[in-house]
Amino acid sequence: MNYDLNTPIRGRIWKFGDSVDSDSINPYYLFPTMEELKLHTLEAFRPEFPREVERGDIIVAGRNFGCGSHRPGLVLREVGVAAIVVESAARLFLRNNIALPLPIFIVPGVTALIEDHQTMEIDYAAGIVRNAATGEILPLRKYPAMIEDIFLSGGLPSLARQRYLRETGH
Repeated sequence: MNYDLNTPIRGRIWKFGDSVDSDSINPYYLFPTMEELKLHTLEAFRPEFPREVERGDIIVAGRNFGCGSHRPGLVLREVGVAAIVVESAARLFLRNNIALPLPIFIVPGVTALIEDHQTMEIDYAAGIVRNAATGEILPLRKYPAMIEDIFLSGGLPSLARQRYLRETGH
């Protein structure tokens, strides 16, 4: 799945605190298949999440999101999460999600901007996130062009394949 970051994302918020670890996001060690995993995603923090998450929802969280064993957030994309907006993220979790790709944005102050189940608008082209209920906005830091290419290409493996084909003439 590729993402045109210039297309605004709008969705309902699932708000989490600080230090949400990757083993709770992706409890792979308990549930070996994606279908089982989807039934238990983030339930350690929000037991209702696997039952109530809907395609297009957005995760907002505090500092150090994805800490721990650095499992990728593929299951979040599979349950329909459209984007992740956090105060800060574990570096490897951030990189893994860019590689998938699953839009993940670092926005200091975001947890004070919005409440659980409100609607957020992410306008990457304008460089802002907005609380749709209050109109309050925060600046969104853009990625370097190389990272934008990963999103547009559908992930790092797709980008590598496209470059290989282009450079080798296959």
